[in-house]
Amino acid sequence: MKKSITQLCRWRVRAVLCLLVLAVVLAGTGCDQFWINSADDIASKIIRHRQKQTLGTTSDSDIGAEDGRVGSRGDMYSFTPSRVDSKVPDSFRRPARNEIEDEAISTNGFGDAIPFRLSDALEYAFHNAWDFQTQKEDLYLSALALMTERQLWTPQFVAGVRGEYANYGQVRDFDHAMTAVSELSVTQRLPYGGEVAARVVNVLMRDIGRHTTSGESGTAILEANIPLLRGAGKVAYESRFQAERNLVYAVRDFEAARRDLVVDVAGDFFDLLAIKTQIESAEAARESAMLEQDRTQAWVDTGRLVQIEAKRIDVQVLDRSNDVNNARVRYETALDRFKIRIGMPTQEHIDVVDEELDLFEPDVTEHQAVETAIAYRLDLINTMDRIDDAKRGVVIAKNNFLPQFDISGSITTNTDPNKKNSLSYNTERTLWQGMVELEVPLDRREERNVFRAALIDLRRGERAYELAKSNVILDVRSAIRNLQLAKQSMAIQEENIEVNEERAAQANELLKRGRLSSSRDTIEAQNAIQASKNQYAAAVADYRLAILTLQRSCGTLRVDDQGHWTR
Repeated sequence: MKKSITQLCRWRVRAVLCLLVLAVVLAGTGCDQFWINSADDIASKIIRHRQKQTLGTTSDSDIGAEDGRVGSRGDMYSFTPSRVDSKVPDSFRRPARNEIEDEAISTNGFGDAIPFRLSDALEYAFHNAWDFQTQKEDLYLSALALMTERQLWTPQFVAGVRGEYANYGQVRDFDHAMTAVSELSVTQRLPYGGEVAARVVNVLMRDIGRHTTSGESGTAILEANIPLLRGAGKVAYESRFQAERNLVYAVRDFEAARRDLVVDVAGDFFDLLAIKTQIESAEAARESAMLEQDRTQAWVDTGRLVQIEAKRIDVQVLDRSNDVNNARVRYETALDRFKIRIGMPTQEHIDVVDEELDLFEPDVTEHQAVETAIAYRLDLINTMDRIDDAKRGVVIAKNNFLPQFDISGSITTNTDPNKKNSLSYNTERTLWQGMVELEVPLDRREERNVFRAALIDLRRGERAYELAKSNVILDVRSAIRNLQLAKQSMAIQEENIEVNEERAAQANELLKRGRLSSSRDTIEAQNAIQASKNQYAAAVADYRLAILTLQRSCGTLRVDDQGHWTR
């Protein structure tokens, strides 16, 4: 007895050691990385294939490499993580020196900054933009869900081993025994309802005290269960239908988000270019005001103008210097905001530069634009296709009214009980079973309510499509109006610049001839020139953005992964 217990303990120790060695081997071979790479490879192939089927082209949707590690930060299991010190830093407890520098505010040196074109910004945003990475992950999660659903419709293999130790004392011929049960099964779901399964179960019993096999048997089972009415047909395949279509919706949503990102990044980029133009305009206005200051002071010294005119031009110089500072601060702030939008660290030194863009106003009528949008807008197509999802829901609800009428059967074969061999099957001991089951619920109120709710969902889907269609038409018409407005504004401001430059030239000429006793007209003309140039720069930015907005509204905006427009 004591010897048997010792042997049992040794066997358990060996088993535990084997398991530990196996765990170490799996950890050392990068088990996490294997699963991650496997999922990424399959998901990427599914996404690219579905993009090609749905959109006719593919775009980068890679969510980036992952090693499966969660880090070793100590606060992960802390009850009070990330404590904040109540003491304020010393630099915030003393007043700043109240000094004002005479020079204009610096822009961190444009000369040291990296030139950044719109195509560079778009390419960078496609790989790093915060919100866009979430869109990529949403698409990836839809692919994972489809992978899981597809796997459920393939043969499901399961293997298991169960060990049991029992000490019977004086009840049995042997005082303690070890029983091992192994099972191997495979199950296949049928696309029109039901499933087929096959199982093999082996049982082995050992007398530990005598070191003999006291029993060994095997059982093979083949069984099937198939519905004929309720749950039969295409309704049984609904989860697969929905998962496949959900990935299509996710692909369209991802592409729509990608186009939104293009418009948003381009809009910010155009605004930055406009602000840079405003900086140049403000600097030119300041230089002009300083020249006017010198000339006015000379005329004051000669008695041609009174001293108040010199003071007026001094104020003009200060105002123009303030305009330069304001424009530079706006540029720096807008540039930081732009960096955040594209996922770039704000510490990076970049300077936006203009480039020749293949942008033009499309030669389409409002009717053509609306018809194109109805056919091409991805969000509208998704809303339309979801009506079919709701229709399938109605079909499923109708199917639930049918009685539960299933047929099932099984074939069971056991091994010969007179032989201690789990492979010695005896066909004469085969058991054939068949069953027909009919269940007719008398209370159909739950099914009635589900059916009515499905019809409501269908009507909601139809209304949602009509509403989305109306909003698409509104977007297109609004985009066309904004494009025309920006075009007209650009022409008006261009003419304003010419008029104000002529006005300034005339005022300067009259002032030189002494026909004006005040520099007020000259100052007003210079201010008007600066305002016109600023408004023209803003109008150019609005016009470019309006073209992209119209293309997005019509569903015709195409940009490759390198940030270049495609036709």
